[in-house]
Amino acid sequence: LALNMSDGVHRRVIRYHYPGGTPKAGRIIDCGASDAHIDVLAALRRDGVDLERFTARVYDDGLEGWRLLNSGSDDVARDGCWSTVNDMRRCECSLEERRVDRGAEAGSSASLVDVPPPGEQGGFFGIGIFQGKSAQNLGTLWRSAYQLGASFAFIIGTRFKRETSDTPKTWREIPCYDYETWEDFAQHSPFGAVWVAVEMGGTPLEEFEHPPNCVYILGSEDNGLNTTILRACRHHVALPVQGDRLPSYNVAVSGAMLMYDREAKRRTKLLASKMHEMSTNGRDGVDSIKRSGARATR
Repeated sequence: LALNMSDGVHRRVIRYHYPGGTPKAGRIIDCGASDAHIDVLAALRRDGVDLERFTARVYDDGLEGWRLLNSGSDDVARDGCWSTVNDMRRCECSLEERRVDRGAEAGSSASLVDVPPPGEQGGFFGIGIFQGKSAQNLGTLWRSAYQLGASFAFIIGTRFKRETSDTPKTWREIPCYDYETWEDFAQHSPFGAVWVAVEMGGTPLEEFEHPPNCVYILGSEDNGLNTTILRACRHHVALPVQGDRLPSYNVAVSGAMLMYDREAKRRTKLLASKMHEMSTNGRDGVDSIKRSGARATR
């Protein structure tokens, strides 16, 4: 992308990354050689960024921080937003997922993934592994996901040869999505589902309240989840251990424990709701036939 700048015209590029990613691993948009104003939001949209789902921030050298880029704003043309790197001018952008209003979400049919009906879950969830290295673990997790009510499973950045370890043929029941990179996952994960990182050092599982719509992200068997991904997730939950033992489980076992906890808490809430309903409705066959205003007799 180098260009002779003796004529005063610079080649301009936009580098952007999704939540959980880093600038060095970001995507590049080549805007060509120009000294004219460049509509950064329009360039992001042409490159496939869903601006209904993501907001964009640009790095301002003058302010030394990330500034929100608003539609129709011309201030991105300021010199502080374009830094000179290797004979070109580069604008750094960071994408952030918009927070979804629960009331508005209920009336929206938008979804970036065609998830199966969630049944009686009162929401939907998916579960998957980041850079997993074992096909057996993915197959076991996929099977458990189906049995415990997940709508889908997934893998990000596969490090193993594709082979089946799913004897019940779970692929007939729920899908398993294969994302090549973290950026691919961030761009196409389900709309309105919050990310939940499963890694040591988070909120204890016994204290955690599972979101109605969410995506659980498990770390690989050897490396876990990095700090960048943990920061990008809305929640960070940790599995329990006894005493001071090392909280390190097989990734498929971790996923099964997490989903069982979700299902157990769902059933507990359902039972409590039924008991409350019974207590407010009175005694069937007695209170329901008592005459209004009837006096008690000794």
